[in-house]
Order: sequence, then structure tokens, then C-alpha cells
Amino acid sequence: MGVGELREGDFDALVRVLKSDDYLGLMERLSVLDPEGALGFDLLASQVRLAVSDEAARSRAESWLRRAAPRDPRVLDAIRTYAGEPTPVGFGPVGPVPVGPAVRNTVSDSAAGNIVQAHTVEQVNFYVAPPDPALWLDAATVDPHALGAPHEGPYIRRDRDADLGPERRDGFLLITGPPLSGRTTTAWAYVRRLPPGTEVCVPPPGTDLRALPERIAARKSPCVLWLDDLERYVEGLDAALLSRLIAMGVRIVATMTDAAYDEHRFGTPATARVLSRARVVELELEWSEDEFDRIEEAGDPRFEALTDWCGDLRVTEYLAVGPHLWAEWRRAGRPSGNQPGHQLVRAVLDLMRCGMSGAPRELARAVYEMYAPEHTDAFDAALAWAVRPRHGVTGLLVESTEAGGLVGYGYLVGEAIQSDELPPVPYETWDLAVAQGGQLVTHLATVHFRTGAKSGDPEAMYRLARLTDDEEWLRKAADAGHTAAAADLGRALADRGEARAAEHYLEKAADAGDARAATLLGKLLRDRAEGWWSAAARQGDHEAASHLATLLLGRGKVDEAYIRSYQALHTSSAQSSALCGAIHRFWQQEETAQVWFDRAAAAGDDTWSADAFGPAMSISDEEEQLRVECADADADVLGIHVTHVGAFLEKHGRVDEARTWYQKGFELGDAYAAFRLARLREQGGDEDGAAHWMRKAADAGHPGAVKALGGGADTVEG
Repeated sequence: MGVGELREGDFDALVRVLKSDDYLGLMERLSVLDPEGALGFDLLASQVRLAVSDEAARSRAESWLRRAAPRDPRVLDAIRTYAGEPTPVGFGPVGPVPVGPAVRNTVSDSAAGNIVQAHTVEQVNFYVAPPDPALWLDAATVDPHALGAPHEGPYIRRDRDADLGPERRDGFLLITGPPLSGRTTTAWAYVRRLPPGTEVCVPPPGTDLRALPERIAARKSPCVLWLDDLERYVEGLDAALLSRLIAMGVRIVATMTDAAYDEHRFGTPATARVLSRARVVELELEWSEDEFDRIEEAGDPRFEALTDWCGDLRVTEYLAVGPHLWAEWRRAGRPSGNQPGHQLVRAVLDLMRCGMSGAPRELARAVYEMYAPEHTDAFDAALAWAVRPRHGVTGLLVESTEAGGLVGYGYLVGEAIQSDELPPVPYETWDLAVAQGGQLVTHLATVHFRTGAKSGDPEAMYRLARLTDDEEWLRKAADAGHTAAAADLGRALADRGEARAAEHYLEKAADAGDARAATLLGKLLRDRAEGWWSAAARQGDHEAASHLATLLLGRGKVDEAYIRSYQALHTSSAQSSALCGAIHRFWQQEETAQVWFDRAAAAGDDTWSADAFGPAMSISDEEEQLRVECADADADVLGIHVTHVGAFLEKHGRVDEARTWYQKGFELGDAYAAFRLARLREQGGDEDGAAHWMRKAADAGHPGAVKALGGGADTVEG
């Protein structure tokens, strides 16, 4: 592998250096080798040190190194040296030099004395003067990221900018404020307003600043000294040096947190003397109404979500922390990331995209389980991850009593609404939101569904029809092949008496597997068949009369069925003869029934023999069959079978046994058993007991008991 070629270990090596005190030396080295590549190196160091995970730190280091390495292979040599890794021979400013970490020769203050070195002396480089470690940038075009300001888009003027105007000849300007108040961004904006030709001197933190006056004088240009986070420089900035720089016309622009300022301003006398020379401008986290107005005047889409979703949040916090939270959430969605946490945040964001101000926890859980069915047991862990505060400010989600549940951090909500990368909110999530949301959710759902419907989406047509009761959209969805729409339309048409029109749509739904549609279709076809068979029977058609008789018997119209079965009789009608036999058996005319069954069998169809209907059973056989049915019954209908045994025993005068079976039937969930117990008590003259059991039957939903109590169980005393 040749010099300058990236290898896998370089990224981890850079992270190790950045997290150690050696990064200042590496910054100085890079500023000599590759000033462009060193641009923003200080910011990179801060990002790596504050990264929430090793993976995040490595990702930032990798991104910077892939840009910097191609410009000068010596960048890699320097990183490997400071990381303590062996490196190949590189090329220094003079010639080939061994750049391994084992031996270093140091020359300072432009002078070299005797050098004593153990082991092997291979080459010694002499420099006329130590390199200038600072970056020199054009104030008019300097990028905010180069100065450590994570700023995107247009700058929004702060109220305190009026106190910063470049026309003031302050030698030493110090901007203070709480963390994330926008100190560095405000200072950068001030620098951008300085006169043309001004250069920005950005020394690495910890740099010995004593050589600055000579270097600034040699450049012969107006200069501003940039000291972001001044506490990193105060040890090398004394009152005498400060006075000398100010006397040269150098502007010094510095920033500090309030806490750091208080610590150093009233700390040692040396630092106190330095800070006492500064004109201090204090920034606040809270933005004024005028500042919010200027946000809207900027007309930048990035700020539209800010004004909508920042709420009472601090704007600079919002802009500084928000992008980091968004990036963390997106990265959690990778296969190797925190899938449960990612999906929970997505669930809440989607509900807020539907117009909800917050997601009740159980609603958030329902959507989460729909998004992450394989992680349903990880909800609590996902929630703990999502609400954990980041950067000392906020979690991705917060729990809000005022909003009624979980709320996504405003920046995330704004990005989710504007992003073209996120998938649309699923229709099932819209359904859940509409069920629990208010008018705003319903309105947004209507707009969303109407847009989809106009684009030809049958699912959107169907949901729009349900939301607006618009049958035209329901018909369009059904005609486009939507099964549920066809079923709903078929039922609506059937309810209006438009059976023929309903059948077409119900058949579509039934063919697609909708059981309810198939049942209703069968009923409609049965009713239509009854009408046609009745018409044919009136004209003397025997087959129609036979089908009609069977249909009527099944509907409990025994007398009408008997009349039609006689109309259907002819010499070869086995079906009609058997039907007459069944009706006589129903009337308990067993001998007559047997005659009809014999007639049916004699007609040549053994299906209609007496054995097909079974012989009349004795009382003991019938009781035995009922008990067998109890033994074989499924649990959900066992109570019914037990009650039937009780009814049989009651019918044959075995009342005490009947009560026992009724009691068991009620315990197994059959309301009719309680009803029968009430009647037994009533027959025995026990009015209180009858009222007690009738109320139990009514409470269990038995219609006869409800009717007996006059419409409700609470109408009976006792």
C-alpha cells in the first residue's frame, strides 16, 4: 500500500488522536501541510469529543479524512505519527524523512543547538522559523463551519446585533451567553460585516500567542483575531499582549459561556485583567417577537418549520440540536441500528403528521406495534431511548401532559412534514388518528385522502367515501376493484331496497372472500328466488312449488310449506312426499309421517327413506343423546347444551334436576338458563327469587328477560 492510500485503521487512528491532548499538535502540523484540509479541524475535534457513540465519532472522522487525504499524502503520515502507528517514509518540506513516532528532533525559536539522539540519526530537518499554526481566512467569505458555527441558510439578525456594529472600533469584543444561545454564529455574522480585505486569524486552542503581533504585522492587512471559547486561550493571552494587539488595530472577537466568563472574570488576577478589557455583549436563549418576525421575513423554507414547530423552545437550541437529533433518528433506522427506538419515534411523528398535537401512549404503542411487529415486547426500552435527553436539552420524544401524550421534538416534526424522503403515513395510521383526533385531524385526513383519490388510488377513494359519506367515491372505489368498498356499497344499496344493483357489488366482495357480503348476497338471492318460485307455483309449476315449500319450511312457515308441498305432488315427486313426511313428524303425527316416507322411498329415491330422517326416539334415548351432545360440545356452546338438558328434564317433570342443570348452564354463560330459573321460581310462587334470576338473565342480555323487566334490569326491585 503506497503513501497516501487510506486504510481501514486510519479512521480509528484519527479518532484516538482527536480524543487525546495530541490533537493540538496534529492541528498545528496540518495547518502547515494542508491549510485547506485543516479548515474546520477544530470543529471536527469538538464534534468527535461530543459524539454520542463511537460509531458517530468514527463516521465524522471518516468524512473529514476522505476529503483531506487526497490533497496531500503527508496528512495521513501525520495522523499515523500522532496515533503512534508505524508509517512508511514520507516527504517532509525538505526531503525524505522518517516519520515514525519513535524519535523526534525539535528546534525552537529559529535556533538549533547541539542535538544528542540515541539509536540512529537518519536525517535532521532545520527550519528557519517555526510554522504559523493559525488559519488565515477572508472575513468577507469565511464559512461559518470553519469558525465552529454549525449554521445553515441565511443569518437571522439578533436584537443585540445593533450593539455589535463593525463601525465601532472595539479592540476586544466578547460575546457571552448560555450554551446554545448562538454566540459563535452571532460572532461569525459580525466578522462577515467587517471592512473588505480584513483577514481572520484563527489560532488553534492552546497556541502560544506571543508571536502573533509579528505575524500580523508581516501580513500588512486589517486583522481580526478569532478566539471562540476564549477559556481555551486565556492562559496564553496576558494583558500586555492584549494591549499590544489592540494598539496595532487588531480586532479581537471572542466568545464564552456565561459560566466560563464568571469563572475566569472573577478568577485569577491575570485572567481577570484580560477579561476586564472586553466589551461584553450578552445573548439570551429566548428570542424576542422582533427576532421571530425577522425569521418569517427571511422567506427561507428551512425557517417555515421553525416558526410552526419551535413553539416556546429556544430558537438557537432548536437550530443547533435539531439536526443532530434528526441524524441520530435516521441512523437508528439502519439494520444495525436501534430499530425499536426508530419505529417508535416514527409512530409518534406520523401521528403528528396527521395533525395530532401529541400521541397518547397507548395509541403510540398501537402504531409502534404495527410498524415493528417483531419488536412488540421492546416498547418500554424504545420509549426510554427516545425520551433520553440529548446535549442536555431534549430527547427525540418528550412526554407532555398538555399535549396529551408523547410529542416529537419540534425540529423532527417539521423535518418529517417537509421531507420528501420519508414514506407517506400509512392509511391504517390515519384511521387510528382520525378515531382519536379532533376536527383538525379529520380535515387533514380529508385533504390527504382526496389528493390520493384524485390520483386514482382506490384505497384513498374508499377512505374518503367513509369519511365524507360520499357514495360517489365509494362507487368509484368499488368499480376500481376495492373489496371493502364493494361490500359497503352493496349493503347500502340493499338497505335502500335496490337489491338487483346491490347483488353486483356484493358478488364482487363475496368472490374476494368477504363472508358478510356472501351472506347478504345469499339472503338477497333467496328472497328473489322465493319471489320467482311463488310466481311459477301460482302458474302450476310443480318443481317451483317443491322448492318453495322447502324454502318456506326452512323459514318456519310450516303451514304454507305444507300447502306448497301438496301442490308439488305428482307420481314421481320423492322430494315432495318426503317433505310432507317431515312436516307430519314436526306435528308429531309419526304414523302419518311414516306413510309419506314410504311413499318417497317407493318413488325410487332411497335418500327419502324413513331411516334418512331417523326413527322417533324414546324418552330415554333422547335424554342420552342430549347428554352425549354436552360431552362433545365445544367450550363456547357448552352452556347451551347443558341448558337443553335442563329443559328436557323440566319438560318431563324432573324440576329439581332441571334447576341443577340450569344453574350450571348459566355459569357457563347461557342467559337462557337464568331465564328458565326465573320461570321455575315464578311457578313456585317465589316472587323475589323470580325477580333475582330475571334480572340476572336481563343483565346477561336475554331479550325475553329484558322485555319482562320493562326494558331494563334496573326496573325490578329486590
